[in-house]
Amino acid sequence: MTNHALLDNVTHADLRVNTTYEKGHGFDVNSTRVFPVEFTQLQMDYPLFFVKSADTGHFETIALLGFSEGENLYLRDGRWDAAYLPSTIARQPFLIGFQEQDVDGIPTKMPVVHIDLDHPSVSYTEGEPVFLEHGGEGPLLERVSSILMTIHEGHEKSESLSKLLVGLELIESVNVEIEFRDGSGQNLSGLYTINEEKLSALSAEGLDALHKNGHLQTMYMMLASMPNMTRLIERKNSTLGS
Repeated sequence: MTNHALLDNVTHADLRVNTTYEKGHGFDVNSTRVFPVEFTQLQMDYPLFFVKSADTGHFETIALLGFSEGENLYLRDGRWDAAYLPSTIARQPFLIGFQEQDVDGIPTKMPVVHIDLDHPSVSYTEGEPVFLEHGGEGPLLERVSSILMTIHEGHEKSESLSKLLVGLELIESVNVEIEFRDGSGQNLSGLYTINEEKLSALSAEGLDALHKNGHLQTMYMMLASMPNMTRLIERKNSTLGS
């Protein structure tokens, strides 16, 4: 269950957030949405794929965190075991909402910060304070506000990225079959990646379209992330018996 509320420094003056990464604290997911602006950091730790949104039909980028439902292999003893934390993980338990505001006499929906009051990390007694004693934003909220803006801008750009890659026929489905050390296996479906041959064979016009939109580096960062699949399998194997 969730209980989203518009954050304010009066109602939530004493709110605190536990910033450790515990199992059962909302981080038990085997993938998380990510955005191209993060890819330079993400490609060092995570295998990156596309998935097709059931709501919009567009392709969205994700970082794979585990193989079975609820399995996050980056959770280790209350910490996140990677150099970079994806923004959609780092923002929890905060999220973006929209509030109609008057901008130059025009009603405009503006992004505002909400919080899930039922998130396991939210407390009034333990953790990092959201607001300072006299109502100003604490360091946690300042960090999160920047993260939420990155997510907001990432969502806006995702649809145009998807349309461009589909138009250039660069996305292909991939079926991943894995066998683990204990003999068990996993078949991952619904994942998509970049067709490297088609990317290499793109016309000058196609390459220019990717470059102008800042997406050419994104494609190569996704391809550079693929060796992390082997490392993710090694993480899984380390949790299994001989």
